[in-house]
Amino acid sequence: MKQPPSPLNEKTLDRVHGSMIGMAIGDALGAHVKFEPRQYLVENPVTDLQAGGTWGLKKGQ
Repeated sequence: MKQPPSPLNEKTLDRVHGSMIGMAIGDALGAHVKFEPRQYLVENPVTDLQAGGTWGLKKGQ
């Protein structure tokens, strides 16, 4: 793999890291909240991830 033509500055690298972390959190949380209306989630907030589901995944998988 080639290195970028110029070094990445720290601000850009922080944004890349943040987007990757956000993607992982969104993916893990998404299965529990998708298709639920906002009001339902306000009244029933997600406090823990659950295992199982369609694919028999472990918590956070």
